[in-house]
Amino acid sequence: MKRIVLLVLMGISISLAFGQKAVRQTASNYLKEGKLDKALEAINQCIQDPSTAQDPKAWFIRGNIYSEIGVTKDEKYKALDPDPLGKALESYQKATQYDEKKEYAEDIFQKVNWQRNKYFNEAVEYYGKKDFKDAMLSFDHSFSALAAINIHDTLSLFYAATCASLANERSQAKKYLIDLLKYKAKSVAIYSSLSELYRIDKDSGAALAVIREGQKIYPGNMPLFLAETNIYLTFGNTDKALSNLKLAAVKDSVNPSIYYALGTIYNKLVDDTTKKADFREKMFTSAEEAYKKSIQLKPDYFDPIFNLGALYVNKAVVYDDKAKNLPLDADAEFKTLKAQADKYLELAIPYLEKAAELQPTDLSTMSSLKQIYIRQQKTEKLKAINEKINATQKK
Repeated sequence: MKRIVLLVLMGISISLAFGQKAVRQTASNYLKEGKLDKALEAINQCIQDPSTAQDPKAWFIRGNIYSEIGVTKDEKYKALDPDPLGKALESYQKATQYDEKKEYAEDIFQKVNWQRNKYFNEAVEYYGKKDFKDAMLSFDHSFSALAAINIHDTLSLFYAATCASLANERSQAKKYLIDLLKYKAKSVAIYSSLSELYRIDKDSGAALAVIREGQKIYPGNMPLFLAETNIYLTFGNTDKALSNLKLAAVKDSVNPSIYYALGTIYNKLVDDTTKKADFREKMFTSAEEAYKKSIQLKPDYFDPIFNLGALYVNKAVVYDDKAKNLPLDADAEFKTLKAQADKYLELAIPYLEKAAELQPTDLSTMSSLKQIYIRQQKTEKLKAINEKINATQKK
């Protein structure tokens, strides 16, 4: 009797399995006929039944149905699901999971790769419009498409990280970059970008740790070396930063950014009133030389051009302050100090005027020139600079 019952139960199970496979075929037929609502109803019935819940073909067909819903122009079918492409990916993921014999692997890849390319192209369009947040999301979808079948599209993920940074979505950018390293992606840009995000977040330990990891893979790499130097600068380790930059200048003697960075460190030491006067004077000369070298290598480099002009203006201010503090009867010394101040202002003018030419709306440059023109009674130049300042402030 027990055996009869067992055979009966087996018979019922086989019947149910065949029954659901018939439903699966019905769903496939409806899909071919373009009846997406009926196809979806049939395939959902199929995957909800225990006998075919792990059937890779059923899940593959379900993915195809949702893919068609995702591209249909028929409003009736578009209304079937708010995220059909997402559901398609979920279906292909399940199909891959249950397809132990890899019968559908090639077909699934083609379907999923189509979605990946669709999202990728959308992202490129958003990027072209400078809509970086939507570009980030589309690149994220592009990555997720292939991830559904266990393929890690690191190119899409890297572009997602780039767009996240441009959209000021720093935490998301950080996540993407960490994932890239987890997926064994190799690029100097990944290490330098992730380190920079930690630096901005004031996490010096994590920033340096990432750079160290990158330097193990890319020993002697200049961008990583400079990123490390920037971390030292940010967290006040001037000595280490200066040591790094001197070494960098030897390794890469034609890089204007290195000499500009050197100039800024020397400039910082010039302004450090806790240092002795002779040391600060040496730092002034070093800053002047570094800025000039940077400008020589890149004549239209605004930052060292402006900074050199400002260095001379600040030097003039030092002589002016000394003159103001003299006794009233120290006429000769007063004139000497004023002459020194005027000399440095004259040195500043060509650099500040060049800076104003390179960035015509920079108010700091224009304000510095205005003060010099007032002092030197250069009426025409003063009138012109005032007009530029007024026009810029009205914008």
